Amino acid sequence: MSARSINMVDRISYILFRLAEGIISVIPMRICYWIGSSTGTLLFYLLKKYRSLAIRNLRFAYGDSQSESELAKIAKLHFSTLSANFLCSVKITTLSSERVEDYVEFEGTEYLQKSEIEKTPIIYLTPHMGAWELLAQIKSVAPSIKQGAIYRALSNKLIDKHVLKRREQNGLKAFDRKDGFQAPIKHLNEGGGLGILVDQNAGYKGIWCPLFGKLASTSNLAPLMAKKTGATMYPYFVSTLKPAKWKITVRKPLLVDKGEKISKTTARMNLEVEKMIRSSPEDWFWLHNRWKVPKTNFLTYYHKRSYYIPNDFDRETLKKFKILLLAPNTEEKCQLSMGAIKKIAEGRPDTEITILCDSKLSSLWNSQENHFKIIEKCHLGWNKDLSEKITDSVFDAAVLFQKSKKDAKKIKQCGIPHVAGCSSNECNKFLDHVIKNDYIEGSSDHYLKIAESIGAEKTL
Repeated sequence: MSARSINMVDRISYILFRLAEGIISVIPMRICYWIGSSTGTLLFYLLKKYRSLAIRNLRFAYGDSQSESELAKIAKLHFSTLSANFLCSVKITTLSSERVEDYVEFEGTEYLQKSEIEKTPIIYLTPHMGAWELLAQIKSVAPSIKQGAIYRALSNKLIDKHVLKRREQNGLKAFDRKDGFQAPIKHLNEGGGLGILVDQNAGYKGIWCPLFGKLASTSNLAPLMAKKTGATMYPYFVSTLKPAKWKITVRKPLLVDKGEKISKTTARMNLEVEKMIRSSPEDWFWLHNRWKVPKTNFLTYYHKRSYYIPNDFDRETLKKFKILLLAPNTEEKCQLSMGAIKKIAEGRPDTEITILCDSKLSSLWNSQENHFKIIEKCHLGWNKDLSEKITDSVFDAAVLFQKSKKDAKKIKQCGIPHVAGCSSNECNKFLDHVIKNDYIEGSSDHYLKIAESIGAEKTL
């Protein structure tokens, strides 16, 4: 560890963390849970940004099956449970493995016996659920197998070193992702068990496959390692039973047919993750931006691994990636933009485009064979009803085919998480993706450049 990489803020944060840990260690577990739960409820009301993210994610997952009030209720319970589990996790790391087990029930551990007897390596498919730090402190799950886990180091090296020491105090071997995967592969080849968190957004490197019916970029690391080492993959998670009481569940192994494509296995793994989350939704980490829109190429045409939708998945139920497209402001320019819009529509299998246009141009868009959804701007421009309609539609992204400061600002204010448009001194501060476009504004190539910049097939 380099001393130069540690600054004063790191040192102060470390001291405060150790002080908090010391205080928490002497507080009874149920009191820790109560303090954490109450704090989480308070944070639900104070942290509007994260409250909105949690509700947005829940809306993606449950759609119209839950009302807005029901989604808010789940989100509130999640804040409470997450905060309680975080505080209890800090205390758990100060206890012996035997003492930790007083707070835990087990289900399905018999599934591991076959792998344990045959000395087959194990991969634990683990989501961020419940007090997941529990899993590093338990010895009794497959006790004859040497356990390991892949982790991501914390930015504060002092806290990271301390947390790592706590995680490894009961025999777990932790492997830093940044050190590569040769060591964990060797660990598996020697018959070990390896925990991998499988519910994080994988960005451009992932495979886009359904999670709750909506495409999510998913890491294929666990299936790749299983194929390379012959390991058996088991869904493995923590859920909260009641205050200061948790259950560790092992489910039937995810069996892989010989010759099965990694993309198919990854999609099947996502379905197992979904089942785990559905079993205790308040325990999953809804504050993670799981369906995050990539910074630039949010269309999947050129993504390294693209997407995979299982053959038995009903594509009619695939939830749409909803794009609000601010149309050009003249009929001629609208006609010239049609080719680019078609490329955008073909850019991913779940695209749904809604055209935002002046009311005088709505008949033009309604006449198109693609049957776009239309939102009209009246001659007076933006009003409360228009803003509410766009906000309530919950768009994933917006693409601006005209440079308009007012439109860019209003669209961003509607809560759309990703807004893309051409560079403009007036508009740039409202854009998440600023596109450099040297083609003549209003030409067909100008619009094709925008489409290509967000990931559509290249034609220029």
